[in-house]
Amino acid sequence: MRSVARTELSREQYLSHLNADYQLLVAAIPEIPTDVPSCPGWTTNDLAKHMAHVYLGQAFVVETGSQAENKEHLAPYPRTENVMEFMSWGFTAITKALDINRLERPTWTWHHSDHSVDFWFRRMAHETVIHRIDAEQAVGNVSKIDETLALDGVDEVLDFLPLLGSWPEAPNVDFGIVSIVAATSTNRKVWELNFTSEAATVLAVDEPSSDARLVISGDAEAMDLYLWGRIDSSDPRISITGEGEETFKQLMQVAVL
Repeated sequence: MRSVARTELSREQYLSHLNADYQLLVAAIPEIPTDVPSCPGWTTNDLAKHMAHVYLGQAFVVETGSQAENKEHLAPYPRTENVMEFMSWGFTAITKALDINRLERPTWTWHHSDHSVDFWFRRMAHETVIHRIDAEQAVGNVSKIDETLALDGVDEVLDFLPLLGSWPEAPNVDFGIVSIVAATSTNRKVWELNFTSEAATVLAVDEPSSDARLVISGDAEAMDLYLWGRIDSSDPRISITGEGEETFKQLMQVAVL
């Protein structure tokens, strides 16, 4: 898999996090649907349905190497109005597909350069933890993200940025350099983002750029949540120097759709 700052975990670690965060997600979804503030227009039931479709769709990709274009991923399953049952079918399918002994091979992904099975081990772990946070925020009981997973989450979401130059409608902006700094109890990583009118690039560097228009720093968990729009810069764990945060957030919002 591609990792800009070499934060990637092993397949076993991703599966361990996927399992743990799925259990927290299940525990957080209430019997009576509740609005999800971080996903406007969604209730917790919509969130569960989304996860079911994601798991089933990506299980199909891993098993076949191809994207499900006509809802082929749903064919083996009956219709159900029980969203928790639906999500459990998806979870069973994705954990079966993500076999640690599965040989690496090219497969479909929407990434600009990573078309590996390992991509989906990483993506499913991060998809699950962020939406677990969504469910927990909806019910007001948010638990921690493992710091090594969060640091890798920062790397993963920043690596989506080159997608900004990959389709004609992308709102590329000649914004300049943004330095992102994320730290764990034992590690610190720095990413340099460069937004031009043509594309966005991301590099791992040793220190924030002296030419940065923005420097955004925080612990790994907070930075992961900030970049995914689950917290904002009013959170005391996030430190920002420079100007243009609103434009940067708009660019990131495109990257994380």
